[in-house]
Amino acid sequence: MPASVVIPRRFQDIVRAYLPYAGAGELDASQELAALGLDSMGVVQLLAALEEGYGLEFPDDALDQETFSTVGSLWRMVSEVQHGDE
Repeated sequence: MPASVVIPRRFQDIVRAYLPYAGAGELDASQELAALGLDSMGVVQLLAALEEGYGLEFPDDALDQETFSTVGSLWRMVSEVQHGDE
């Protein structure tokens, strides 16, 4: 996913709560979630927050290391599941 992809504010607000090293500025699609402080416990909590915040249920096959590698890869998964439910 190119870094020029706009990450929606609502998504950023949910995700930011689990990224202790994220600054106050806009999150960039290329930023690595682990470098922003997302750990294994945070992944579980973030997943639950995203499911609740977007009213979605993520398929098990979407929950892998690649999905949680960058801000953009996580947004792509949310977006795909969201559009698949329409």
